[in-house]
Amino acid sequence: MVKVRYKTLEFWLLTLLSFVLTMPGAVAFANWDAPYGFHKDLATWMSCASAALLLVLIYGAYEWKNGRLSFGILVPVILAWFIAVFVGLNAEKEICGQMGYHCGLLTFIAAGFPGLLISLMLLPFALPEILAGGPYSYDRPLVIAWYLLLAVAIILSVILYRLKKEERLTGPDSPAP
Repeated sequence: MVKVRYKTLEFWLLTLLSFVLTMPGAVAFANWDAPYGFHKDLATWMSCASAALLLVLIYGAYEWKNGRLSFGILVPVILAWFIAVFVGLNAEKEICGQMGYHCGLLTFIAAGFPGLLISLMLLPFALPEILAGGPYSYDRPLVIAWYLLLAVAIILSVILYRLKKEERLTGPDSPAP
């Protein structure tokens, strides 16, 4: 029972980290050439997060196939992926005229993977600025959302640590009765 619960919580933590780890670098990446405003930062974040969520879903499908996750756990994450793509794509459509390029679903998803790599590479450099409240005032809603997701990820990490510790103490090789 502990292993199933542990795998489920681990999967949810990976889902949260798809958003938490990509936000600082994505905002820095979005503001690289010119600050296009809230919509550009949101679109870039959702593009990078949706790419990370696809990787998490592939991992989840592997764990489901091996019987360590239930399909019911995958469904909300699939829904979260669709919501991230929908929100990001709509935010991107708001700025397509300013940027001078075509916005489309395939472009959005395909651009997410290089964006994911860039956002993760920029994470250490962008983190201090995000912790200070963001580079621009219009980024405050994104920073607030990031802080909330970070808090939930930390709480989930503590729960996972305690479950792992409990499993070690009550496991078959444990000297405890």
